[in-house]
This record gives sequence, C-alpha cells and structure tokens, in this order.
Amino acid sequence: MNYFSQNPLNRFSELRPDEARIRQFWQQENVAVLVVNDSSNLFTDTDQVVMPATLNAEQSARLQKTAHTCVYLGTVDNVPYFVLGFEAMEEQLNNDLGSSFQFLDLKGVALELPQEQSSILAYARGIVHWNMRHRHCPDCGSLTASLEAGHVRQCSNSTCGKLHFPRTDAAVIMLISEGDSCLLGRQAGWPKGQYATLAGFLEPGETLEQAVAREAKEETGVALKHINYHSSQPWPFPGSIMIGFTAVAQNRNLQVNYNEMEDARWFTREEIIAGLRAGTFRLPTKVSISYRLIRDWFNAMPGYDLEEVQAQAVSQ
Repeated sequence: MNYFSQNPLNRFSELRPDEARIRQFWQQENVAVLVVNDSSNLFTDTDQVVMPATLNAEQSARLQKTAHTCVYLGTVDNVPYFVLGFEAMEEQLNNDLGSSFQFLDLKGVALELPQEQSSILAYARGIVHWNMRHRHCPDCGSLTASLEAGHVRQCSNSTCGKLHFPRTDAAVIMLISEGDSCLLGRQAGWPKGQYATLAGFLEPGETLEQAVAREAKEETGVALKHINYHSSQPWPFPGSIMIGFTAVAQNRNLQVNYNEMEDARWFTREEIIAGLRAGTFRLPTKVSISYRLIRDWFNAMPGYDLEEVQAQAVSQ
C-alpha cells in the first residue's frame, strides 16, 4: 500500500456529535495526544531515534488551554487519539515541552516510522490544517466554532450559521509510457537530477481521466490513450489526495511547457539504471505515490528490480 494509507483508527464518526462521549475519551488514562504546529508534527528524540510524541492527559492539559484547535481522531486498541493544533507557536511549545521533543516535517521522517504511525500523523496534520484555515466563515467572514470533535465548523453569525466540512483537493498523478520508455518531468527548485511523474489538480467539471489527459497535454504536449487507474494516496500536505494512473502515449513528441516545469524527458529503464549508478539521476522520495508508479512500471519488465538497482548504486 502507499504511504499514509494504512490508518488503523476507527474514526467513530457517529460519536463525534456526542460531547459527553468525547470527554470520556479524553479522560481515559491511556489517551494519546498528538501535537501539530504549523506544518510540523511533534516527535520525541530519545537515543537518536525519532518517534511520534504521544502525550498523556496530564502532559497535554496545559497545552489544551492554549491550543487553537482540538480534534478527536479515532480509537485503536481502546486507545483514543486526539490532536492539538497550533500556529506559529513552536518556540513557546518547545519551552513548555522541554528538549526531548522536536517538531519535524513528517515527509522527511516517514520512512523511519511504521506505516500505521505515519498514517495517523498525516491524518492529524491534515485535519489540523483544515481547522486552522477555516477559523473564519468563507461565506460571510465571521468567526467559526468547532463542532463534532473538530470535524465541523459553524459560522457564529446567526444570520449565516453555515456549516463547513473538511475538504480534500483531488490531484491526479500519472506514469506515462510508450514502448520501452516512461515520461518524467522536474520542477525548478528540486534537487539536481530529480525527476518524477507528471501531476496536477482536478478542475471543476472534468473526470479524473480527463484531468490526466489535460495535464499531460498542457505540460508536455503528449496525447494519451489507455488511461487506467492504479491506486491512490492521502497527501495531507496540506490537504490533497493523489489519485494515481498509468497511461500510454500516442507518440513521444514533446512540447514541454517551460512555464509549468523545468524539464521533461523520456527515460528507458537502462537510462534510469545508468543515471542512478552515475549519481546524475534521482527518483522522488519513496513515501510518494510517484515513486511507486515508477517502480511498478520499472519492475513490470522481467529481470528488472528498481530497489535492487538503488541498493547497488548506493553501495558503489
């Protein structure tokens, strides 16, 4: 499965309106409280091993008083999980928590964590971001109040009173192939030599398949055929879901839109191998669905194993 897609929590969405029940969850001795500040999750740094920080009720009592949002995430193995969300308070939080804690970007440490833990942290990151960005009603601008354990916000203006729900932006991401090659592109600012699959956001009034074809045409001039669903990945950085596809190009004619990307090229498997060994080619991070799309295409040819090639390149 893709990273961040193995969330083990029972979300108990039917219990969210029950404030008394949510308070009972908070009062359990084994409650696990996560913390998110801006775009970073809280971790412990014990013996140089990074682990997600889960505070108990006593440790988090002071933080709860200053938190901008508090959300019930769900329960697993009778352990209720909550997250406290903050904005621009890292220095104060570090003073309150002590030196054994640190805030880190989840994408940078996810490979070191069990998949289930990274999935819970990603969920926490996403729901906090939504709450923090909807503290004012998008309809009338009035302040909103948190309802249903942090999963609904309601406008405080009595003449408006609109309810607002968490949103997830759909993005398509695609491995395009033709013959023995795949099409990869890069954005300015990426590490030197790094290439990844093409991607883009779904626009109003189009299907996912239409978005795949449009993005490929807009970015590279390539027309597609045989567009097929591959898999999806939660990507709450800040609030997206990546919907993966494979597609076959009608030809290899490129007309790269340099306003959209820095470069796009066709790569054979042998070119990828040579680039990895020479250190002139880099793949996207393994936590991304982009990596999995490339790996699955690469490994579909008998005798090819991308992770084995990478391991050999590192050992050189």
